[in-house]
Amino acid sequence: MRSSTVKTMTFDLPSTPDSVNRVGGMLETFFDSQGLSAEVASDVKLAIFEAIVNAAEHGNEYDQSKKVHVTCEATDEVLRVTIRDEGSGFKPDCVPDPTLPENLLKEGGRGVFLMCKLCDEVCFSDKGNEVTLVKHFCCE
Repeated sequence: MRSSTVKTMTFDLPSTPDSVNRVGGMLETFFDSQGLSAEVASDVKLAIFEAIVNAAEHGNEYDQSKKVHVTCEATDEVLRVTIRDEGSGFKPDCVPDPTLPENLLKEGGRGVFLMCKLCDEVCFSDKGNEVTLVKHFCCE
C-alpha cells in the first residue's frame, strides 16, 4: 500500500560515465518504499538512466566540475523525477527520430525516444537542460 504523502529523494551526481551505476541502489530502495511494481520500477529506472547519461555526457560534457541534479517525488498516484544538468541545453525537437530507416543503425539517439516510450509524460525545460519524467500508477 502506498503512502498518501509526498516522499522526496534528491541527490547530485558527478558528470562521469559511471554516474548511472551510483543511482541504481538508491532508486530501487526509493521505488520499494513506494510499493512500485517491478514492471513500473524497471521502466522508470531505464528512463532515468537515459536522462542521467544524457545530462552527464551531452549536457555537462563530462565536465567533473558540473553536477547532474536529480529529484524524485512520489505520491500514491504519481512518480515525478526531474533531472537537470548545468549545460547550455538542447532543443528536443531537433533530436532525430531513431525509428526512421536512416537512423536505425546509428549508435546513439535513442535516449529521448526511450524516455517518451517508458513514461506517461516527458517535459523539457525551455532551456533544454532539465527533463521531468512522470509515471502514473494504476489503481488496484
